Amino acid sequence: MSTRWKYLLLCFALTWAVWIPGVLLHADVSILTFGSAGPALAAIWLARTGTRHPQPSRRAAYFAAIWLMTLLVLEIAPSGGGGIAWPMRRNPWALLVAVLPAWILFAAWSSDSGVREFQRAMWTARNWRWPLISFLAIPAYLLIPAAIARLFGLPLTAPPRPDGFGALAALIAVSFARNFLFAGTFEEPGWRGTLLRQLQTRHSPLAASLLVWLPWMLWHAPLDLTGGAAHSIAGWLQIRVIFLIPLAILLTWIYNRSGQSLLCTALFHAAMNTFPFVLPYSRPMLALVFPWAIWVIVQDRMWRRRTQPEPAAAALAAG
Repeated sequence: MSTRWKYLLLCFALTWAVWIPGVLLHADVSILTFGSAGPALAAIWLARTGTRHPQPSRRAAYFAAIWLMTLLVLEIAPSGGGGIAWPMRRNPWALLVAVLPAWILFAAWSSDSGVREFQRAMWTARNWRWPLISFLAIPAYLLIPAAIARLFGLPLTAPPRPDGFGALAALIAVSFARNFLFAGTFEEPGWRGTLLRQLQTRHSPLAASLLVWLPWMLWHAPLDLTGGAAHSIAGWLQIRVIFLIPLAILLTWIYNRSGQSLLCTALFHAAMNTFPFVLPYSRPMLALVFPWAIWVIVQDRMWRRRTQPEPAAAALAAG
């Protein structure tokens, strides 16, 4: 069985084993969060080589620092845009839930050489420009057309937000941090770091993007069937099909341009899960994602296969 099929089977099994009973039993969102880590956990498992790497002397301190940072974000970050929880809620479940993203990020210091090399991509990029582009692309996509729409007197959609710039900045910061840790970190090592990288050894970036989009969309099914993405078929099609396809193409573009940096795709993933819920935008101009996706397809000739895949991609394909 090829690595991509092993990944899909393991990813779906890890996630749906939590989500399906959790949804049926109306479990708390903190329980469902464990299932969201399926893509990253499957990817890390498949990245193992069995070759041991010398451990840094401060390994425990690294994990503790990441875990405490994750715990802080989990305690104060809003869930569903409900505002900042301060004073902190002191949820006992948070102590356990925070272990997952901390452990996934900490895998960059794993004793297994394969896992260590694979997860280093969550901490590095080809240069500083691509993390910046990944972070700012979605705010620019929302705010620049919104400013133009306002000049022409067109209506804007303004999500609920606190009064004052400081309160808004704090809301954006904690919301983004939560989405980075519990969406980008949980999903990108699997969908881009493993599946996309595998597919691009045999298919063009454009074809690989579509082949990633389909299982990525289906993976959300247990939550979507209970209204997780939308409360109507039309809303679901808009989110999971109409807009997710160009977003999958943009994530492929960022992944390839940044030197296969999972940090960059995780930043972009967190941005697309954060900024539409805190910044004003013009609803009709959201359609600009389509010319944006077409531009990157043409710019990078994404219909052509990559002739020189990254060494890491070739190594993974051998599995």
